[in-house]
Amino acid sequence: MIALLFFLTATASAEEYGIFIREASLSRRDDQTVLNADVDYRFTPAAIDALEHGIPLTLLLELTIRRAQPYWFDETVITERRTIQLRYHPLAKSFQIADMDSGVVQSFVSFSAVTDTLTRIRGWQIHHTGSLESHQTYLARLEMTLDIESLPLPLRAEAYVDPNWHLSHPALEWRLTL
Repeated sequence: MIALLFFLTATASAEEYGIFIREASLSRRDDQTVLNADVDYRFTPAAIDALEHGIPLTLLLELTIRRAQPYWFDETVITERRTIQLRYHPLAKSFQIADMDSGVVQSFVSFSAVTDTLTRIRGWQIHHTGSLESHQTYLARLEMTLDIESLPLPLRAEAYVDPNWHLSHPALEWRLTL
C-alpha cells in the first residue's frame, strides 16, 4: 500500500513538470507561412539546477505537416526543426536564449524573464511551403522536447533514466487548410 501511494505521488508530481504547447497556428503573411505558438514551460528542479550550474539546456521544436490521404498513409510534406539553447553565465549572473539556427542571442537578468519570452513563439518562418496547395487539408503537428543528447555525458546517463529530465508531452496536432 505504501509503495502504491509513493508511486502515485511520484507520478502526480512528475505531471506538474513539462513543456506544454497550449495552442499553435500557421498563417500566410506576404507569401510566407509563419508559425505562432503559445507554450507553457514547467522545468523540473533538476533541470533548473543544472542550468544554474552552467549546463546549457537545448530545446528542440519540430513542426511536421502531412497531407491527409484517404486510402493510404499520410504523406509528410514539410518537416522543420528549430533548436533553442538556454544558458546561464554564473559570473555575469545572466541568462541567455540562443536560437541555434539563426544565431540570434538574447540576454536576460532572470529565469522568469527567459520563460516569459519563450512562452510566445511568433513569426517563425516555415520554408519550403511552395508544395502546400490552397484549399487542401493538411495535418500539422508541433512538438517541443528537451534534448537529452546535448547534455554533458556524465549527466546524460542519469537523464535517460530519471523522469525529471523527460519534459516533453504529447505533441499538439490540428487540421490545417490553406
